[in-house]
Amino acid sequence: MLNVLTRKLCPLMTLAIATVGCGKKISDSDTQPSHQTQNQELPSAYVVKLDGSIGSSKMYQMPRNGQFEIPERLKVRRGATAGKTVEIVFDANPYDMEDFQFKCTYTTLSNSEMQLNHCVDYDGDDFGDVTGHLFSLYKDDYIQIRFAGASAPDLLVEAVFNMSWR
Repeated sequence: MLNVLTRKLCPLMTLAIATVGCGKKISDSDTQPSHQTQNQELPSAYVVKLDGSIGSSKMYQMPRNGQFEIPERLKVRRGATAGKTVEIVFDANPYDMEDFQFKCTYTTLSNSEMQLNHCVDYDGDDFGDVTGHLFSLYKDDYIQIRFAGASAPDLLVEAVFNMSWR
């Protein structure tokens, strides 16, 4: 009887031990915290474009809260910049072009770039040197890029913002 029980029980015990005992042994090195930084977002590019063949201004609604530096230059992708001025308006009112927090004006530097000329607040007070300073915009705020003065149907410019999204 013991012999019959051993023949039936041994394969079941071997299977049970194999099922429970299989796998990798956990060592101290496996339980150490990861050295990777988690939940950290890298700055990303946010591009606003003004295509004169489509219109003389374009509004962009912020998808999230973010901080950014004002670009020192705009890239000219097409057209001539001679005598042209572009404004980027921050926290713009989409229903009133003259209601904003501040705006920056760009003038011709070369055929391929426009250079930051100056920034002013709503009252027209000069911001001074804004390079290297962080500014904030919030979800659903608007950035408007527009021609100051006459539109330029042949001109396509873009501003690249390095955003730190919040």
